[in-house]
Amino acid sequence: MGRVSGWILRVAGIVVTACCLIAAGRFLLPQPGAGEIPGSTERQLSFLRAALDDGADTAAQQQFPEGHLFSNALYGLAWVQAAHAEPGLRSQAVRESRWALARLESEEGRAVFSPQLRPAYGIFWAGWTNWLRGAILSLDSSDSAQVQRFSEHSQEIAQAFAASDTPFLQAYRGQAWPVDSTVAIASLRLHDKLFGARHSAVIERWLDQA
Repeated sequence: MGRVSGWILRVAGIVVTACCLIAAGRFLLPQPGAGEIPGSTERQLSFLRAALDDGADTAAQQQFPEGHLFSNALYGLAWVQAAHAEPGLRSQAVRESRWALARLESEEGRAVFSPQLRPAYGIFWAGWTNWLRGAILSLDSSDSAQVQRFSEHSQEIAQAFAASDTPFLQAYRGQAWPVDSTVAIASLRLHDKLFGARHSAVIERWLDQA
């Protein structure tokens, strides 16, 4: 009996060691660059879409206040990045990222944010939503309504920064984090890159203040 137990322990040790080596190799071996996507990207994104369809974003919301937004925003942005690296994915990426944007703008997506803040629903929601909308337009700017909304939302964000004494706007009433404003400012820079300089003064002022 003792010999059998020892044999089982040795096998278990070999298996655990092999798993550790494989895991280490995945970290140490060369990884795809920013302009490349691994062959499994579509499968991974399909898996994430299925999880979102099954309520993964709602479940994430139970874990932290931004769970729903992050789940959908990062899904949409991942599709945009994949399409920039692989143009053949463009039509699917536009469709999926627009679906994700609609989730951000849904009643559930806005539920924990206040419409009384400026910009509306706070800088966290406004910044990530604007960033995703602009990212989608970097793939396809043929939807004039979305172009107009991007322009209007960018202007609302810019006006909020221009009227503020601090570079870090509120995400929730009385609460602000620098990273949230950073995303919003990046969305203004993206707007200017896609449609011409309009918010450069606000961006430069923010950089000086930050």
